[in-house]
Amino acid sequence: MRKIGGDRKGLSDVVAYVLLISITISLSVLVYGWLKFYAEGEDVAVCSENVNVIVSSYECSKGAGGNLTVTLKNKGLFNIDGFILRVHDRPDAEFGFYVFDELGLGLKTGESKSFVYRFSDPSLLPYGLTDITLVDVQPYLMDDGKISCESHTSQKVSCS
Repeated sequence: MRKIGGDRKGLSDVVAYVLLISITISLSVLVYGWLKFYAEGEDVAVCSENVNVIVSSYECSKGAGGNLTVTLKNKGLFNIDGFILRVHDRPDAEFGFYVFDELGLGLKTGESKSFVYRFSDPSLLPYGLTDITLVDVQPYLMDDGKISCESHTSQKVSCS
């Protein structure tokens, strides 16, 4: 005859698996909550798609005493508070590397302005530029701090 409740050999394995699964799920919920709190960042402010600044014309002269005259036009639907103007001296460049102007003046919608940058300017002298092959303009807006727009305009240039 068998005793009642005497055949419990498999029950300890089931309890062990249930405990193991419970602990695993509990730890994963805790790790998820911690990572969600840890990795949660502030929303990144972005410019509207309708912000558009173009290089309408340029003049460039080579050499250590050379300069770059750029005329920018705001063709977007919004006024911009400024722009970042970068240039590059490599022929195969796709984006500007050397910052010529970080605090460019604002442009109203439809407005054009010309800016002159001399290679001999003390702030540009460390770059040692004598030629420019690319001009890159990135507009920004001021809304509780500087918001650089993702869109930027690149123009291949040829200095004479």
